[in-house]
Amino acid sequence: MNTTGPGPSAEGSAAPVRRRTRLLHVGDVPVGGGAPVSVQTMTTTRTADVDATLRQIAEITAAGCDIVRVAVPTQDDADALPRIAVRSPIPVIADIHFQPRYVFTAIDAGCAGVRVNPGNIKRFDDKVKDIAKAASDAEVPIRIGVNAGSLDPRLLTTYGAATPEALVESALWECSLFEEHGFRDIKIAVKHHDPLTVVAANRLLAERCDYPLRVAVMGCVVNGPGESREAGIGVSNGNRKGQIFVRGRVVATVPENKIVEALVEQALRLADDNPPTDDAEDSRP
Repeated sequence: MNTTGPGPSAEGSAAPVRRRTRLLHVGDVPVGGGAPVSVQTMTTTRTADVDATLRQIAEITAAGCDIVRVAVPTQDDADALPRIAVRSPIPVIADIHFQPRYVFTAIDAGCAGVRVNPGNIKRFDDKVKDIAKAASDAEVPIRIGVNAGSLDPRLLTTYGAATPEALVESALWECSLFEEHGFRDIKIAVKHHDPLTVVAANRLLAERCDYPLRVAVMGCVVNGPGESREAGIGVSNGNRKGQIFVRGRVVATVPENKIVEALVEQALRLADDNPPTDDAEDSRP
């Protein structure tokens, strides 16, 4: 993770020494190495709506964003990429969902980077050689995104859950597939609903590779249900409705204007089912 550089802190003590990673470029923005920490966000528009997407990119650029990511779940979204990439004031990363062919569309469209989550791309491993060649020829970096909500079932069976070790194994395995073809312009991101799991996974990754890491806080229509199932209480939204999860099970589907109310109701029920122990009561100040 690229967070801080060496030197004295405000309190006068030495700040942590920044981890030195591989340097890559997303368009004209350097990432990793000794480059400044870059800020990236994602549009919330439908990518196929080119004008709305470009308006939002202009707004986030004015707010100081360095890189923008746009979702590419459909052919219409993929078809919009050339117009967005050429008109965006900051580098555009295509977030590929489901279909590996969209990777090649994004590269041909002039996108500055491509994000792939092997857990939700069909027959991804079969396409790695071709993806590596296309990205290498175009000098386009690949972001490997590993999500707790779409982790390979084999890893879930091995580890029993989306543990830090499972996330790391998934990320490094997918990196190794690219490395077999000589491609190393890679950055890694791991996601989990539990921030402590994310921290632990990133620490393990930092020990085992020199790829830039990165740290994401976001929601995702693709992985939301899987991540909600992993949480004590979770919600996944779509089509103006929300599914409420409690301990891995859908307990209610409610209109979006009732989501907060439903979440509070389920939290109170969960609290009633798990009252404080006597030890917990005694330990209160």
